[in-house]
Amino acid sequence: MEMNNWDTSYKNSLMNESRLLIKINAILNIIGLKNYSFNSISFILMAFVGEFLIFKSLIVKFKFKNPKILFWSLVLFPSIFLWSSGILKEPLIILSFGLILNSLIVTRRKKWINISSFIIAALIIFKVKFYIFICFFPALISYIISEKTKFKPLKIIFTVCAIIAAIIFAMGKMNNSYNPLKILSQKQNDFITLSELFDTGSAFKIIPIEPSITSLLKAIPMGAINGFFRPFPNNINNFLQLFPLLENMLLYLMVLYLLLKILFLKIKINQDVKNVLWNSLFFIIMLFILTGVSSPVIGALVRYKVPGLLFLIIVINLMYDQFKKHPTK
Repeated sequence: MEMNNWDTSYKNSLMNESRLLIKINAILNIIGLKNYSFNSISFILMAFVGEFLIFKSLIVKFKFKNPKILFWSLVLFPSIFLWSSGILKEPLIILSFGLILNSLIVTRRKKWINISSFIIAALIIFKVKFYIFICFFPALISYIISEKTKFKPLKIIFTVCAIIAAIIFAMGKMNNSYNPLKILSQKQNDFITLSELFDTGSAFKIIPIEPSITSLLKAIPMGAINGFFRPFPNNINNFLQLFPLLENMLLYLMVLYLLLKILFLKIKINQDVKNVLWNSLFFIIMLFILTGVSSPVIGALVRYKVPGLLFLIIVINLMYDQFKKHPTK
């Protein structure tokens, strides 16, 4: 049987990002008698369950003073709301994040429930969006190590970064399909080719990456600028593209404001909160740089950043909660 989207134009030996989504839709077609609305509502429900699990887990661990702000910011933030409201991969990723955080934070008598939830969620992320897997799990491992050992998060993060760099350097010498530098170079080339073939109206130039460490290092600074700050005002071609720009400005101004408040009031942040803050930022930085390096289209860039925005909202809520709990605010 022929299926138009079973194989993608971009393939490698590690994953095919579309097949799990197709299988889930096939199952939902049987249950919902091929009703598109049923499938769409099912995916929206997956995203909401994931957001609720994230919310519930953080409330259990940190006892937020204003939990409603956390809940509604997770559910109604425009980019997250948009990209989790349809038959897309994002609802599966958000559900997986919720399952992982819930399995790590919420204790149960039957430990196999937490273990199985963690494994299933990890496999979903691996199969659906491999680039998120390679950004999220180093940060998650760093978080778990710091949580169990009480080592300072920054020390663990720097150690994990050194290990990642060593792995990339070693695998970059390989002449096969597992070479991460070749995979990234090919992925970027596919994006550039597609943006040239189809007039997206929101394409921008990025630094081409060759399969070498030197080329990757040269591309990282501009990749970070793209990932964190695009779209720029001169990239705005229609009303809808204005929203990501406003979101960026709002989020970064809030981070700056809360950071200055915390420093000015000399608020002491406990180790558990620091661990989540630093490792969330670790994930956000890796994801935004990777997407900024590889995607030359504003629409795709905004979409691929959604998991990072989710954790950026968590960071802002944690900072705000620390500020609100301080007696001399």
